[in-house]
Parts: sequence; structure tokens; C-alpha cells
Amino acid sequence: MKTMKKVWRYIAKYKKLLTITLLAMLIVQALGLIAPLIVKSILDDYLVGIERPWSEVGETQAEVIYDGRYFSQSDEGSHQVSIVIYQGKYYFIDQLALTGNKTLDGLEMTITSQEGVTETYAVIQLSPSEIRAFYEPFVEPLVILIILLAVRFFLQILFTYIQRISTAMINVNIVRDARRDAVRALQKMPMTYFETEPAGKIANRIISDVGGMMNLFSTIMNLLVNASLAVIFAYIGMFYLDSTLALLTFIIFPLVYVWLKFFIKKLNKIAVKVNELASLITAQLNEIINGIGILQIFNYRKQTEEKFESISEEFMSERMKENFLHLSIGWNLIRLIGALVTSVIVLYFGNGYLTISGFVVTAGIIYAYNDYLTRLIEPVGTLFREIGNLEHAMVKTERIFKIIDGDQEDGSFEEIPRFKGHITFENIWFSYSEGNPVLKGIDLDIKPGELIGLVGHTGSGKSSLMNLLMRFYDLKSIDMGTIKVDDIDISTYSKRTYRAHVGIVLQDPAMFKGSIADNIRFGQDVSDETIERIVRDIGGSKLLDKLEHGINTQITRGGGNLSVGEKQIISFARAVVHDPAILVMDEATANIDTETETMLQNALEKVRKNRTMIVIAHRLSTIKNADKIVVLESGIKVEEGKHKELLAKNGVYANIYRSQIKVQAETG
Repeated sequence: MKTMKKVWRYIAKYKKLLTITLLAMLIVQALGLIAPLIVKSILDDYLVGIERPWSEVGETQAEVIYDGRYFSQSDEGSHQVSIVIYQGKYYFIDQLALTGNKTLDGLEMTITSQEGVTETYAVIQLSPSEIRAFYEPFVEPLVILIILLAVRFFLQILFTYIQRISTAMINVNIVRDARRDAVRALQKMPMTYFETEPAGKIANRIISDVGGMMNLFSTIMNLLVNASLAVIFAYIGMFYLDSTLALLTFIIFPLVYVWLKFFIKKLNKIAVKVNELASLITAQLNEIINGIGILQIFNYRKQTEEKFESISEEFMSERMKENFLHLSIGWNLIRLIGALVTSVIVLYFGNGYLTISGFVVTAGIIYAYNDYLTRLIEPVGTLFREIGNLEHAMVKTERIFKIIDGDQEDGSFEEIPRFKGHITFENIWFSYSEGNPVLKGIDLDIKPGELIGLVGHTGSGKSSLMNLLMRFYDLKSIDMGTIKVDDIDISTYSKRTYRAHVGIVLQDPAMFKGSIADNIRFGQDVSDETIERIVRDIGGSKLLDKLEHGINTQITRGGGNLSVGEKQIISFARAVVHDPAILVMDEATANIDTETETMLQNALEKVRKNRTMIVIAHRLSTIKNADKIVVLESGIKVEEGKHKELLAKNGVYANIYRSQIKVQAETG
């Protein structure tokens, strides 16, 4: 029920389409109620109606002339006769005959009624022309009924089409809306979510699991609405024909309830596992595709295949369990029971004419009752067939709503004055997991407009400190300290508001499909001319000059057609275009050549004006001219000062610097 409430908020946007769908379903089921009654009338009133008593009347009242005598079923005369159908042939009896089981011996027919009364009659076999004469009064009403049946058939096609189109339109719209909300929610998710969930698994939820909402809506419409209407209209027809027999069918519902409860319990466990394994397969594929180069270089083919095969085998095993469940105690068994019920009805009612509950059971009644009973059994079959889809849809829908309704950061935004750039870290203690602090009592004061270098061995806490400044993570209750910008706690602002004045250049720049200009502009209203000027200002002329289309050159997936240095130039230009008051460069020069590093160092001098910059540096040559260099070791600030001051201290920084100089000398 909670899941349906979540889905309803999407469906409720399309109430007009939903109303059309429900009305179309109602009309289709009403037309289904009418069809058996029309067929019953065709069979009993006309095709077999010839067996009703005929009265001998005067010429003016006559409907049929036979052997010079006049007969009618509409007017009562002094003498009644019968037409009897036996083994496909028609016989005339010159008196009113019983109805019941018939036997023929020459030109004598013996009829035994349901009450056990037996009579023998002399019969005359009718010729084809005489049969046509007796059927002549029925032709016009028969034509009308057949036309009505045809009209009903075409109306059912029309309204079924309307129902399915409107249902499909609702489905397409709610899937689009849910995907849009999921992507919007992803951008507000805390970074901890992406650390615990594989990218492939998240993608599978948005691409595949969102379809669970569509399946859920379709299944609910089939089960709760269509099936319910089918049952209601089937019972209307059954009660119209015979209330006693209709009441007897209610005994199946307690049996179906117990049966269905057992079935769902078994199915739910399998459905959860099947969907989880499907996500794992997608995640595994994503991992293989993204790491295909490494897998090929290290000849990890066999182990990769075995790992993937293991998940696939488990998925197949669960799927087979599900199929076996359906085939053994699911919809397949319902179909068998439905076929058996039909056989029993035909066998019981079809053996001659029987009197039940004070009325005669005719061929038309047998057909109509069997049709309604089939319509009653069919929803039960649909229930068992669709319950599997429902279980999968429920599981998938719950998974997509874990993203849509998951823990999200404050997405509000308001315009605030540009930061001056005064940053203070006050006694920062921070842990990703409780009991394992990665920052231990960090105190740091950065003046507006300063260029700060952040140095330390791997795992020293440099990136963690910047993650807090960028608010990829926030200080939790188990942490300590305060981070302020311009003497205001940064947690005061929403993240969108705060990040409007903060930029970052990553070690591995993110490139998106589109042109170079699109990747630099990144949503800002900036002209191509301005973008080109900025790229050239930071030393990107060489990049632009070698490209035929300049900043309009298309970037392939992940920036595969660019070098690491070229991607870094684009990333740097992106940060400049957004003109942040605070700019962080996280190991931005770690993977570039010396020429590109020199270019970026020159660009830093141009960009740092009116902006506070923090450079996490692997190459210490990048930050030699920094206003201040901060050295971290195991989450503790161990040194702080200018390049020359720190060399003079002969501490951690000096050791790192000398080791780099030595390596450069040896490799040079």
C-alpha cells in the first residue's frame, strides 16, 4: 500500500487519462456481458427456437405455410404442433410433443421427459425448402442480432484500443517523470551513497527498475480494475441466468485466497533475489566494460568470465524456480482447472434437456453460463499469472524510490554576495567511519586572495580536508570543529548556495559528451568568444590551434580523444568561467607533462587574482611560489610556512622536496 501511494503521486498528474482508461475498461466489460446474451438469444430464440410450439391459425395470422396449413408462434390457435431437431435433421409432429431425450425408430420418435414421462409420436422429416419456410420468420431478427454482435465486436476493439493507448500514455509519462526525479535526486545524494552503491547498479535502477512502476500500474489495472470488473459483470450475467448456480461458485474464493497466499509467499522470496541478481549482473558488466583495457593487459579473461558466469548461473537458477512455481501451482494450473470446469458444464448440461431450478436448460443457456464462468475463472488465472509481475514490479518500484525518496541534501538556492574568501578550519576532527579519524585537530587560517599549497604523503588527509571544504561531506555528530568562510559557518548555507562561489579542478577531470565549449560553459551563459579567450589566457592556444573546429570540437565518451593535459586545460577553463571566489586544485598537475605543468603554473598567476586558491600538490614545484604551504601527516598538520621557510626547517616538507629533486635528477 505504501508503494502504491508513492506511485499514485505520479499517476495523479494524469487523472484525465486515467478516467479515460477506467471508462474504456468499464465499457469493454459491459460489452463482454452483452455478447453471451446475444448469442444465447440467437441459439435459443431463433436457431433452436423453431422447436417452440407452433399453433395452427388462420391465413391472416400465419407466419408459415406448410402442407396447405397455416402456423404461427406469435398467435395461439386451437391446435398445436412441434418441430423437433434430432441428429441434425428436422421432424414435424402433428401435436404438441414433450421435451427431453429422443430416440428415432423409422418414422416414430420416442421422447422421455426429465420427469420420466415417455411418449411416442409419428414424425415427418422436413425437406430443406420446408425447413427454410419455418425459419423465415426468424431471418429478420437474426440479422439484427448478428449486426448487434458485429457492432459489439467492433466497439470492443475500439474501446480496448482506447484503453491500451491511454494506459500506455500514462505508463510512458510516469516512467519519464520518475527517471527525471531519480536523476534530480542523484545530484542531491550524499557522497556516502555513491561509495556503497556500484555505478552499474545505480544505472540499472534508473534504466530498468523504473520500469517496475510501469509494470506495477499495468498489473494493478489488470488485477484490481479489469479483473474486478470482469468478475462483477460475470456474476451479473450468472445471476441473471440462475442465482442458485451463481451462489455456488462463491465457494472457490476462500480456496483461491489460501492458495494465493501460499503462492505469493513462495514467489516474493524469489522475486527479491531475481531483481537483486539482475542489478549485480548490470554492475558486473559495467565494471568489465570500464576496466576492459586492464583486463586485457593482465590476461584476466578466464577469471572475469568465471565470476560473471557464477552470477549468471545463480540468476538463471532463481528464474527457473520462478517458472517452475508458475507452472506447478500458478496460472498454468488455473488454466487446467478452467478447462476442466468447461468440460464438466458441457458434459452435465449437454446431455439432453434438463430442468434445473424450475427452468429448462437450453443450448443458449449452456453457452452463456459457460462463457460467464470462463470470465470468472479468467481473472483468477490473470491473478496468478500477473502476481509474479506484481511482485517484481513492487520490488523494482521500491528500489527506484530508494533513490527518489532517499536521503538528499538541501537543494534550495538563494543569491548571496560573492565570498571574500577568508577560510578558517577550527579544530577539525573528521571520520568516514566511527573510531577511525582521518583528520585530527586541524587548525588553519587562509586569508582572502591567498594561494595555499597542501602537501602530504598518500593518506595524510589532504583530499579529506578539501572534501569538507567543498561539502562533499559534512561534519557529523561524531566529529568536531567548525569550517567558516568569511567568519560564517559553511553549514549555514544550502549546498547549492554555497557551491555557487566555490570551484574545483580534479586530478582526473570529468569530461561529458558534447563540444569543448559545452564542457567549459557547463550551464553558464557565456559566449563562445569569451570561452576561447579564457582558454587562450590560461595557455590553451596550442590545443585550440591544432583542432580544426576549435572549441566546437566534439569530445568522445570520457574525453578519449584528448590527452590528460588537454582535459586538464578544459577543466581549468571550466572553473575560471564559473569565476569562483574559492578555487581548489586537487592534484591537478599530478598526471601531466612538464610543459603543461609550466603552462598551468603561469595560468595560476593569472587566475588567482581576486580569488582564494588551495592547491593539493603532488609536484612541489607547482606550489613553490605559494603564500603558504601546509604539510599534513596522518591527519595532523605538522608544518606550515613558505617554501624556503619549510626547507630551512629540514622537516617533512624538506624530505619530500629533496626526494623529488633526486628522482628528477636521476631520470633527467
